[in-house]
Amino acid sequence: MQSDLQMALIKPQDSEKKSTSNSGPSPVPYQPSLRDVVAVKALVQRYTRFPLELVDAIMDEAAYWAHSRVAVSTVGGQHPDRFALRTPPLGFERFPIRGDYLARKKYTEQVPEPIPAEEAAAGGECSVDDIRGWLPAGQAPARDYPCRKIIFTIVSRDQGRTVDGRIPHRPYQGSYSWFDVGLERYGWQGEHAQQVVSGRASLATKSFQTSPLRALAPDSAVLYTIRPGIVARPPRPPPPPPLPGDWNYRAWWRLNRPGRKPQAKPPVPRWMFDFPPEPGDDRIQSNRVAWWNCTTHTVAWSWNDKKPAPVLALPQYAFFEEFCAALKKGRTACALDDVGRGSDTGDGSFVRNLRVGDVVTVWAKSRHNVWENVVRSIAVDVYWAV
Repeated sequence: MQSDLQMALIKPQDSEKKSTSNSGPSPVPYQPSLRDVVAVKALVQRYTRFPLELVDAIMDEAAYWAHSRVAVSTVGGQHPDRFALRTPPLGFERFPIRGDYLARKKYTEQVPEPIPAEEAAAGGECSVDDIRGWLPAGQAPARDYPCRKIIFTIVSRDQGRTVDGRIPHRPYQGSYSWFDVGLERYGWQGEHAQQVVSGRASLATKSFQTSPLRALAPDSAVLYTIRPGIVARPPRPPPPPPLPGDWNYRAWWRLNRPGRKPQAKPPVPRWMFDFPPEPGDDRIQSNRVAWWNCTTHTVAWSWNDKKPAPVLALPQYAFFEEFCAALKKGRTACALDDVGRGSDTGDGSFVRNLRVGDVVTVWAKSRHNVWENVVRSIAVDVYWAV
């Protein structure tokens, strides 16, 4: 009994030792696959005969979770609100779509449309049981609220200069170049609404659930945006007509002369995303002010995070590097704002409230004409319990 359990628990450590000997002084931590997590959990429950709740607590204490990873190399453009990427649905190791690399890339980087949930998913939200039916055959389903940790790895910089100058010991103060987190969920389209709500699944969905693969979402399931919020686009009044002496009067007259049939104008979107005008307290990370070289920020959100006690003032170190060195040695403390993070992201509520099938998105933001957000790469690792 003990030998089998030891083999299951010691095997990852052996593989980690091999990686350390080959990779040098900076070892790569072992990332268990979903199959490893299920096997170890079954062995612990079998040989210890502990109840399932206690086994789950042991797995959480050991941080032995399944995970998915998605990364993009470059986020082009200088739009003030740029969509960067989206993760696979929570509880899925891969994207539940058909296609090759280009299809997965499109799923990851396709910009969402600002459509309210009442219109995009007229049939309501997809239930947890519906989303679990899309898993591949034989895969163990995740819990209802399975997310345990999210790690954002961002390599970026701002425009490298500023008019106001930067403060050496406060490199993130006054930064208008940052990253926000978003949230999407799956819902049913209107055509599928009556059949799903009444419990009578369509023939396509039935054949889909009985398929031996079951690794794809049905066509009637769509993603809709929850965060950022969606508001009605304010009406824009038409521009005043030009005067007879203006340079564009002739062109305007040819299009608007009496008796001419008016041209069809493209429809104006009725909805828009409600983006914040400035960095909020729920942001992932801000860029260092007037820093020309790209900086790598690794931000970890955990389900058991507790909001730290407020710190009145940052110690007046000469440079930010000296402050970071003192922070690692435990000689001082700081607020999340002092390291560029949002002050409301330290309580773990976002991670704890994620459900099965939720999709995490990342947005790159910048404000004012002189501010830029140059993104070299973004990677998101999502860990969940089985």
